[in-house]
Amino acid sequence: MINSFEVKFEFMEKWGRFAKGEYLQIYLYILYIWERDKKILTISELAKKLDKDRDVVENAIEFWITADLLTKNGRSYEISDGESKGNKGEEKDNGSSKSGLRERPSYTSAEIDAVATKNKAIDSLFRQAERILGRILSPSDFELIYSFVDWLGLPVEVVVMLLRFAASRGKTAKRYLETVAIDWADKGIDNYESAEEYIREIELKLSNEGKVRGILGIYDRALTQTEKKYIKAWTFEKDIPCELVAEAYDRTVAATGKLSWAYMNKILLSWYEEGLRTADEVREKEALFKLKSAPTKVKSGGKKNKFNNYEDTNKPDYSDFAEQILKDMLEE
Repeated sequence: MINSFEVKFEFMEKWGRFAKGEYLQIYLYILYIWERDKKILTISELAKKLDKDRDVVENAIEFWITADLLTKNGRSYEISDGESKGNKGEEKDNGSSKSGLRERPSYTSAEIDAVATKNKAIDSLFRQAERILGRILSPSDFELIYSFVDWLGLPVEVVVMLLRFAASRGKTAKRYLETVAIDWADKGIDNYESAEEYIREIELKLSNEGKVRGILGIYDRALTQTEKKYIKAWTFEKDIPCELVAEAYDRTVAATGKLSWAYMNKILLSWYEEGLRTADEVREKEALFKLKSAPTKVKSGGKKNKFNNYEDTNKPDYSDFAEQILKDMLEE
């Protein structure tokens, strides 16, 4: 007669923390009966012997089936090895996952359910995720969202902000969510304040990109990386108003007959260096420049002769002479 059976350390390390106590009791009793008598007890038999409600036993069996430690067999169940499946996600990088590990670990539904049962913040995260994403979460959704907390170390409130940001952009595909989560973890966005600031910067950048696309009439294609760099430098880094971008575009097309990003960049940088912030300021500066650089005109009556084209550089400028005389008279 068998006097003992083995329960591995890995099993207790994992399920001793995550599984409900009564679920552990039911599973261990199933193993005990199997090792002793090679018999699978029915749900009714288990409920009677352990003095449990039938619903509790059914839920426990379903839990261990999901954990791959029991296998469904028609309306009953049987023992499964569970070594290869039950230890999914055991080996995790506890410190370097944010910057090094890129293969997301797997989690069983039973493991996630157990965590959500004990951790109210995780349970709340899943309920908020359903509202934000506008869909009932699938098992793979649960696994993905839980990985952001467990694998990448993002706080629950940051994950909620990430989901809201993605939903606001209409991008809720799993691959996109994972890419953004990894990016945030790499950038050290691990609290509400840093997430809020990062989202604000991105929204400003995206808003400016949209405005510039409209100004330039780019509707039927995506911007290239070079074009995005120009727009970011103008509207985000140097905070050049879109009004000036429109003015520079008009002048670029007038001068070159086409959209030239390099030409526009030179115009905008020259205005930026001069401290010009509006199109009116640009026009006023140009008008003043033209006035100062215009050649002095010599008033002449009568017919032109061969000396009319001669300009005496030593001749005094009398253009304001009458005005100066009037001013002198008034001051007397």
